[in-house]
Amino acid sequence: MVRSSKRNRLISPEMPNRNRRDWSEIPEECTLMVLSRLGAIDVLTSAQKVCTLWRRLCKHPMVWRTVDMVNDHFFHDVHYDLDKMCRHAVDRSLGKVEDINVEYFGTDDLLKYITDRH
Repeated sequence: MVRSSKRNRLISPEMPNRNRRDWSEIPEECTLMVLSRLGAIDVLTSAQKVCTLWRRLCKHPMVWRTVDMVNDHFFHDVHYDLDKMCRHAVDRSLGKVEDINVEYFGTDDLLKYITDRH
């Protein structure tokens, strides 16, 4: 992706000029829906770093209704503090978590933290 000088737009360099899309023009509601379908680890480690708009949207409680902390594709090679990341995600939900997965690392202390904030 390349940023054009006009309003700091993200533009894909692979596309011819006539087919380029300004991804910043996608309605925020649509971007929120996409972000809410990502796993919490992906949002916290990648998506929120894409641009300022995505960083702001990644803080929206709608993104955190489902907190999926599944990390089994590289579970044994984890370089993240999953407990801390989960607590951060729960805090961002502002008490709106409807579904959460803390399989493989959930503790009684973490579950108490989650229930105290719901």
